[in-house]
Amino acid sequence: MSQDDWKPFRPSPADLTSIGEDVSEIGVIQQRTLSKCPHLHMADRVAHQYQIAGGKIMFRVADELPGPLNGVGLFQPGAEHLGIGRISTGLGTPHIETNPDFLGVRLAFQTGGSVRVDFLGINDPTAPVDDHKKFMDVLHATGESAGADVPVAGDWGEYNVANLIAEQGEFGLALAKRMKFAAPRTLFHLTSQTIKTTFSSTAYQSYWTGVEEVSGIAGKFTIVPVSDENHRPEFRPGERHLSEDWRMRQAKGIIEWGLYWIPYLDEARTPTDALTKPWQENHKLFAGNILFPQVDPAAADTLLWAILAAEMGANPGNWIHDKDNTIGEPATEFGVARRLAYHNSQVGRGVLEPDWYADVFSTGTISEKLGQELERRQSEKDRLGHMSWAPASGSK
Repeated sequence: MSQDDWKPFRPSPADLTSIGEDVSEIGVIQQRTLSKCPHLHMADRVAHQYQIAGGKIMFRVADELPGPLNGVGLFQPGAEHLGIGRISTGLGTPHIETNPDFLGVRLAFQTGGSVRVDFLGINDPTAPVDDHKKFMDVLHATGESAGADVPVAGDWGEYNVANLIAEQGEFGLALAKRMKFAAPRTLFHLTSQTIKTTFSSTAYQSYWTGVEEVSGIAGKFTIVPVSDENHRPEFRPGERHLSEDWRMRQAKGIIEWGLYWIPYLDEARTPTDALTKPWQENHKLFAGNILFPQVDPAAADTLLWAILAAEMGANPGNWIHDKDNTIGEPATEFGVARRLAYHNSQVGRGVLEPDWYADVFSTGTISEKLGQELERRQSEKDRLGHMSWAPASGSK
C-alpha cells in the first residue's frame, strides 16, 4: 500500500489567511438562511442544522488494530471511550426527512489526556464537491433557497434522479447563478448523493469520513451497521419518519456499527484530490465498534443528552495525527477550510463552549449546572418556535 502519491498539506500562515478569506462568508449565509426560513428564529448551523438523533455513545476499540492506528489518540487496544453522538440532515431547510439530502454523523470523544477527537461523516463515500470554494457555492445556494416551497413527493417510483433537486424550489437556480457552467455537473453529483436519503427507511446506515492522516498515512473511516436494515420506505412515510424510526430502535436495544479504517492506496483507487470520486475500500481494516445505548426516548436524561448533542460544536480539526499529537492542522486543504468554516459557524450561533461539558466524557453524567444551561437554551428556542430537531416530546 504505497503512500508515495500522497503528501499531507501543511498550511503556511499565508495559506491559512487565504483559506480563511475563502470561508469568511459563513456568517452571511447564516443570516441569509435565518431571514429566509420561517422555521428558524436564531442563527444556527450553516449545514447539518436539523438533528435526527443525539445522545450518549460508546467507542469500543478493537483488541488488534491496524498498524498506523495503534497507540494514536483514542486507538489504544481494547479501550472504551464514552462520547456524544449526533445524526443530522445536511442541507435542507425546512426539514422534511423524505426530501433528498445528506445524512451526517458526528462522533465526539475525548482521550484519557483530555484531547477531543471527532469523527465527522456523511452517508455517501464521496464529498459533495472537489474543493472548498465549490463547497462555499453549495452553502450559498442552500442559504438562498432556505424556506422555499418544495413539491410534495408522489409515488417513490416517480422521482427523476437527474432533475430532482433542481425541481425542489430555488436551490438549482441559486447554484447555477454562482457556479455558472460548472453547476449542472455539481447538481447531478449532489442529486446522486442525496437521493439515497429519500429512499432510506432509517438513519442506521453507513457513513464515511473525509481524508484523515494517522502516523503519516492517509485514510478514511467508515462506520458500517452490524446488520443491513435500510430499505425503501413505505409510501408517504411521514416527514419525521427517520427520527421516529431512530427512537423506536433505541428504545428496543443497542444500535451498533463497526468502525473501519480505509488506508490510502494511490490516487487512482483512493483519490485525495478528486473528492467526488469514491474510494476503493475492499481492503478496509476493522478498528472497533460504535454504539448508541438503549434508552427511553421520553426520559428526562435522554432529552438532556440530545440537547447537549445539538448545542455543542463539531470540528474537523479535532484530530490526533500521531502518537505525540504534534500536527495542529488537518492534512488536506479541504479539511483546513472545513475547520475554519466550522469555527465561523459556531461563533455565529453562540455554540456551547467546550468547558461546559469537558468532564462529561470522563464522568458519563450531565452535571446540575450543565443541565440547567441546556434547559435554558432549549427553552429559549421553544419560546421562539425555533426548529432544530424532532424529539419524542417537548420542543420542535
